[in-house]
Amino acid sequence: MIRSEVITNRSVEDDLLEQFRELGLPNVYTKLTSVHGAGSSGERHGDHVWPEENVLILIYSDSAQGLAVREAVRRVKSVFPAAGIKLFQFEIDVVEL
Repeated sequence: MIRSEVITNRSVEDDLLEQFRELGLPNVYTKLTSVHGAGSSGERHGDHVWPEENVLILIYSDSAQGLAVREAVRRVKSVFPAAGIKLFQFEIDVVEL
């Protein structure tokens, strides 16, 4: 199983979700809104100094869908290169208790 973590500026969130739909990904994800932090594309704190905010989208999928997530991020990043879109993917084990 693949865990995909997409951290992106809220301004391109809809574009990313649209790419997920276009690539046939199931509408199954977890979204954390108002994500604050600092990275290579700047600071996002949702305040008067750094007013922008990020979102974190978590997706658990099989390998083929993980590749589709990667393609969706690549497409959005090519249109909005300064938006600060980051993708982290990990292969994980599912533990059934």
